[in-house]
Amino acid sequence: MQESDFRRPFVGHLPGYLAENEGTAHGRPSEEAYNSLLAERWQQLLDSPESKDEGLLQAFLERHPSLLPGSHTVDGDSGHPPYPMAVVSQPTLPGLSARRPDFLWIACHSSEVFPILIEIETPHKQWFYGDRAEIHSDLTHAQGQLAEWRAWFSRGYNRELFIDQYGLGTFMGSRKLSPRFVLVYGRSENYQGIRRRQEKRAELAREDERLMSFDRLTPCKYSILYSCVRREQDGYRVLSVPPSLTIFNHGKWYHPSVGWLEALDDCPDMAPSRRDYLKEQLDLLRRRPDAYVRKLDSGLRVRRPERL
Repeated sequence: MQESDFRRPFVGHLPGYLAENEGTAHGRPSEEAYNSLLAERWQQLLDSPESKDEGLLQAFLERHPSLLPGSHTVDGDSGHPPYPMAVVSQPTLPGLSARRPDFLWIACHSSEVFPILIEIETPHKQWFYGDRAEIHSDLTHAQGQLAEWRAWFSRGYNRELFIDQYGLGTFMGSRKLSPRFVLVYGRSENYQGIRRRQEKRAELAREDERLMSFDRLTPCKYSILYSCVRREQDGYRVLSVPPSLTIFNHGKWYHPSVGWLEALDDCPDMAPSRRDYLKEQLDLLRRRPDAYVRKLDSGLRVRRPERL
């Protein structure tokens, strides 16, 4: 394993992806090729000593958010995209001075909105002590962080603060806010094949929690659609886009965030012609959200193509 696999030219780079996809011109690159190479590089990172560096893991996942669980809820498989077509990096909870979450998906379905707060530890953390079935104190401490966030949401006025902080007033509609809490921690080898540990692990999570090992993180469906943003005082700012980025044909998905052009320029895995095309399309859609609406002779309005 060479350091350059992860650190040059930037953390999260996928060597070879650009060359493999240059032939696509401005057309959409292969999602399958991206997912395959991403899964390979992610496994290499997890197996390396460098994965002890939480900052490195954070940066890699910012570049490739499809690895993070929860974009389409952790309670099922919603057909609705998350808001605002991105994961939020290091979100704040107003008034809470404790450690902030590493990531936040704002997932939804027709009747609920799910703030999915994610805590990332490292794959080197242990679930249990030695050869015993005693829960490791590091795991207990990490779950305590989830409890802090749960307690924050349990105070009713904080839910209103959250909706305001993340600009969700219109997005919420009449839907219910249902927070979920995810801990990504250690490796499955620490409990697999050991019955007592597996039984105890199965009882650890509360109803609104999901505890999972780093081995569970694999590229999700629709990996080509989602970027990474940070919530700032005046809205969302795009931190990074995946090299496979594909966009919808409606400007409403991209209005909440600024910084698209800069993020595209900072994605050297993307073919230059593809980058220029996406810049043009995002500029068009932000100025004319209905640019791809066509009126048929029958009077029916259609929006084609769906993805650009």
